Amino acid sequence: MNKLVACDFFTKNVITPFGTRTAFGLFFIHLQTRKVFMCPATYHPNQQWMMQQARNVQMWLEEENIKTRFLIRDRDTKFGQSLDALFNGAGIRIVKTPVQAPNANAFAESWIGSLKRECLDHFVCFSRGHLDYILREYVRFHNRHRPHQGLDNRTLNAALGNDPPPPEQPESDPIRCKRILGGLLRHYYRAAA
Repeated sequence: MNKLVACDFFTKNVITPFGTRTAFGLFFIHLQTRKVFMCPATYHPNQQWMMQQARNVQMWLEEENIKTRFLIRDRDTKFGQSLDALFNGAGIRIVKTPVQAPNANAFAESWIGSLKRECLDHFVCFSRGHLDYILREYVRFHNRHRPHQGLDNRTLNAALGNDPPPPEQPESDPIRCKRILGGLLRHYYRAAA
């Protein structure tokens, strides 16, 4: 699983002065670490936008030192052959899921469900910029603070051993709460004395 990355699209309706528009989001998730890369939302996921996102995710994979051999995706026509060629040129083989088989991309589908239940379903977005802000904050929370059941309810950094060991703190130290997105998401920690 350390060589697998999955990706998928999701949508969110955005209310604009010109009426309701459908924004498309694209994300990539590394299956072993569960780290997520979120692309900025767009109203038109055309080939030029897709190629730029492919280049961006490749830079992210390098920055995170994630060695990828396979990219799991569905058969959505928005991906296109040039996107596949770009990934193949980087040594990443495209694995297309069977038709109408969302369970074949279960990590991506599960993450979309979490994103919608925990965040997007609670907001009405009034611009693409507003949606991008919400998505950035949720991904930051997911990658830094959210406990993951599959990782023994630890954060990603704690599960990967990237967090320094917690200092010895008396249990009498107050517990603080960091509120994210107006308090919808919360991170609790023990304050230093």
